[in-house]
Amino acid sequence: MVQIGCDSTQCGPGLCEAGLRRYQSAVCSGTVSADPPVHCATRLGLLEPVVGEPGLLASVPPTIAAGRTLTPLEETLAEGKRRLDALAKTFETAEAVFNGSRQNVPQTSTVLRGARQIAETIDIAVACCRSELLTAQPGGRRPPEILEEVVRRNLELLERGVAQRTLYQHAVWNHPPTAEYIRTVAEAGGSIRTVDEMFDRVIICDRTVAFIPTSSDYSDEALEVRDPSIVWYLANVFEYAWARGTPVDPAVAKRPEIVVSEIEQSIMRFLVAGHTEEKIARGLGISRRTVAEYISRISRRLGSVSRAQLGYLIATNGLLQDREFDGPDRPGPDGHG
Repeated sequence: MVQIGCDSTQCGPGLCEAGLRRYQSAVCSGTVSADPPVHCATRLGLLEPVVGEPGLLASVPPTIAAGRTLTPLEETLAEGKRRLDALAKTFETAEAVFNGSRQNVPQTSTVLRGARQIAETIDIAVACCRSELLTAQPGGRRPPEILEEVVRRNLELLERGVAQRTLYQHAVWNHPPTAEYIRTVAEAGGSIRTVDEMFDRVIICDRTVAFIPTSSDYSDEALEVRDPSIVWYLANVFEYAWARGTPVDPAVAKRPEIVVSEIEQSIMRFLVAGHTEEKIARGLGISRRTVAEYISRISRRLGSVSRAQLGYLIATNGLLQDREFDGPDRPGPDGHG
C-alpha cells in the first residue's frame, strides 16, 4: 500500500511516497543517505543500514523483507487462533454441561427487572390464561390509565370463559374511578371481593404461574414463580383471604355498611396494638385523614379524651369481634381439593 505525503510521525503501516522514492533510489544506486530518515521503509525492512557505514542505507529484496516482517506476525496470529479454538471448545463443553443440568433441574423462578419486562411478562401470562385468573391488589386506588387497560383485558378474558376472582381492600370504595371499575367487571361476570387488610400483590394464572413483588410494588423488580408447591401455597393464601372478603354487588352503588364496620374494626385493632395513624393508613390502604376521621368518630362514641384511653375503652368494652370464618377446602398442588 502506498501512502502519499506522510512524514515520519504520521505514516501508517504501509509505505509512504517518500519512502517508496528512497527505496527506488537505493535499488538503482545500491545505497542512499539515511538522512532525512524514512521510517516507513526502514520499519518494513526494505531499507537497512550498511554495515560499517551508519550514514547509508541499502535496499533489501521485498521477499526477504516480507519474510522478516510478516513471519513473526503470522506466528502470533497462529498462536492466537490456536488459543481461540481451544477456548471455544472449552466453552462448548461448559455449555453442554450447563444445558444438560438445567434439563434435570427445571427453573422454577425468574427475577424480572424493569417496569417494561415485568409488564410484558405478566401481560403474556394473563393473555395465555385458559381457566382461572386470581389477583390480589392491595391499596385503595389505581391510576385511571391503568384501569382503562385492565378493564379491557379483564372483559376479554371473561368473554373467553376465563373465571376471574380479584381481591381489593375496602379502601377502593373511597376512590370513585376504582369503585366504578370493580362494578363494571362484576357486572360482566368477574367475582370481586374486598377485605380490610391484605397481603402484598399477587397474580396467579391457571395455578401454574404466579407473580409476586420483591419490594413494595412491581415497578422495579418482581418474581415469576412456576414451582407447583409455591404456586399452590400462594393460591391457598388467596383462598383464605377470599373466604373472609365482602362480595361486590354491581347493583349496589354505594359502599356496603359491612365494609364501614370492618374498616372500623381494623382501625380499632390497630389502635389497641398501639400503631400510629400513618401505620394504620398504610395497612388499610386509606389516607391518614380518613383514619383520623374514623378515630374521631370512635372516640366520640366511647367518650374518650385521649389515645391511651381510647385503646383501653375499645379493649374493655368488647368492641373487637373475633375474626372467624369458614376457610376453603385445601386445594392440592393441581388446584383441586
